[in-house]
Amino acid sequence: MEDPQVLLAELKDSRDHAVALVRAKLEAVASQVQELANRTVGELQLVLPPDLEVLFPLAPVAPRLEALAAPPPPPPPAPVEPRVLDLATLRALDGGKAQSEVLQELLRQLGHFSGPRAIVVFRDGQAAGWAGAGFVGADPVRTWRGAINESPVLAKVSEGTPVLITVASDALLGEWFASHSGRLLAVPMLLRARVVGALLAVEGEEGLNAVVVQQLTFLVGLLLETLSVRAGVASATLAEPLDLTAPMEIPAAADVEAKEVVFGGPEEELVDAGQATIPPEEMAGVTAADAGATVHLKVPVAPVAPPPPERTPEEQKRHDEAKRFARLLVSEIRLYNEQAVQEGKRTRDIYRRLREDIDRSREMYEQRVTADIRAQSTYFQDELVRLLADGDPAALGM
Repeated sequence: MEDPQVLLAELKDSRDHAVALVRAKLEAVASQVQELANRTVGELQLVLPPDLEVLFPLAPVAPRLEALAAPPPPPPPAPVEPRVLDLATLRALDGGKAQSEVLQELLRQLGHFSGPRAIVVFRDGQAAGWAGAGFVGADPVRTWRGAINESPVLAKVSEGTPVLITVASDALLGEWFASHSGRLLAVPMLLRARVVGALLAVEGEEGLNAVVVQQLTFLVGLLLETLSVRAGVASATLAEPLDLTAPMEIPAAADVEAKEVVFGGPEEELVDAGQATIPPEEMAGVTAADAGATVHLKVPVAPVAPPPPERTPEEQKRHDEAKRFARLLVSEIRLYNEQAVQEGKRTRDIYRRLREDIDRSREMYEQRVTADIRAQSTYFQDELVRLLADGDPAALGM
């Protein structure tokens, strides 16, 4: 029988050998796992790089976010279109009834085309300020005095030559416009072909429109020369033109609502009773007791005119042409006689003033429009009332 100690020793050896085999196997597996893990980590590092900006760049987004968070810039100012010479300016100048009114209006209107401006009058070799506009504070122009030969610009202007300079280049004008710089335009002012003064205009915030300044100065000279013959009447040349390009619509006649009249009521009217119910020969037999009896009268009822027959398309076309022709004829009368029309409306005698034109146009209308159309309508007369008398027939005076 073997020794137990020997058997135990053999079992321990067998165990140790088995453990060694298992450990070696585990170490081999662990080595493989470690190698696989290292390879996996390397591959993961390739998928997720250390610099995240490469994977998901945010640098370009930052300025865009800042731009979105910033308040929007203010819109650029709308371009200011330069003021042009219009009919309103000319009408304002034409409305002056005295020389001083026309010149003061000139200074006001030039404010759209220049900065400070002044009128200087020439007399006996001297220049004296008359009036100015556009200066800050009180008007300094009335205190201006100086010899014409002290200013090269005024000397040229007195000879009839407009001059454009910088303010500082003329000693006298530089003194008068001491607080202003930039360009200055000096324009001769003429009456009856003689230079009587100068219009001085300095460049303002919106610039200096030298062409318009010269145009208005020229126009005012003509207005002053014709002031006595115009007698303060506005020029028809500057009136708003009568627009005949747009189609004119004639308003339909208003429907007249029939009104019931109740005899004996607040709207009692005198009515022609016609024939009584009781014949005259029987009235003698009516006793005093019958005096309070109600007498019924037969009130004749005016026959209702039948509606006009419906026109055929061809007839309607002829009526429309007649309307248009009447409108054209009367529009031409007003176009060439606007002042007479306005005066005639005030005195209610338009026909007396325009008899020749109206009769000639009526004759043209009757020659062009057939008798059957004229018998069924009053188109020409309607247009006289509408276009010449503004809807008031009495203003025609016919």
